[in-house]
Amino acid sequence: MKNEGRSEPLYDDFEPYCEWKKQNGASILDEVDILEIQLQGFKKEDVKSEMRKDGMLYISGEHPVRKNQIMRFNKKIDVSKYEIKGIEAQFEGGKLQLRLPCKYPPITFLTIGKDPNYKALILRLSHKFVKGTTSSAMAVALLLLLGVFMYKYLECVSIQN
Repeated sequence: MKNEGRSEPLYDDFEPYCEWKKQNGASILDEVDILEIQLQGFKKEDVKSEMRKDGMLYISGEHPVRKNQIMRFNKKIDVSKYEIKGIEAQFEGGKLQLRLPCKYPPITFLTIGKDPNYKALILRLSHKFVKGTTSSAMAVALLLLLGVFMYKYLECVSIQN
């Protein structure tokens, strides 16, 4: 069926190409995710976003292609693990870039204990921190700890002999 003589537009729904990237924040303790959404042919005015109470960011857009044909998309992104107030967006050259700072830093230091004379310091590492590029740093730290233990052990053994 042809569209000739029809006044309502034909919508062409599509799923835009998205790419996730990691970026270090202002310090080594900050973790930021970058989402790039390819929207070639779209203008900034064609794209709308809405943050809802359900922890989801809704991004949609419509762009006229021909007289009665419109390309459109709808994207839903779970942003519950990010600092909502820190989310930044930039649209340039047909690319929407979202900067999403993580809520929980990769390294957290906690102190526990009710006794003011005795408090334990806990180092909490996020799963992504341990799994990511810092695994070699963790291996070096473990080797260093093993070296200190062996030095102390050998020192105790030599004193006894």
